[in-house]
Amino acid sequence: MTDIRYDELPGEVRDNLSESQWWEAQRLIIPDGQPVPETDEYINLKNGLRLPYQRGQRAKGPLLATQDLSGGHGQDGTQFHSTPPGAQSGT
Repeated sequence: MTDIRYDELPGEVRDNLSESQWWEAQRLIIPDGQPVPETDEYINLKNGLRLPYQRGQRAKGPLLATQDLSGGHGQDGTQFHSTPPGAQSGT
């Protein structure tokens, strides 16, 4: 969990996650200083900056993989209830 409230999130995150999806997405946050589990693009939840990270690279700020944004303006939460083939757990 994080102490970031939904209304404090960068606009891009709020545009792609509803408030209820934000509660589900919090389990996917990579805390500042922790290694990222996969090579991917991540969004910083404090400033909205999107950057590519390599697997194992240390997170700079609380991060969420951009693939975890629903992309459907808060309408599609499938990514929180299914795992793609070959995905590795960050825990």
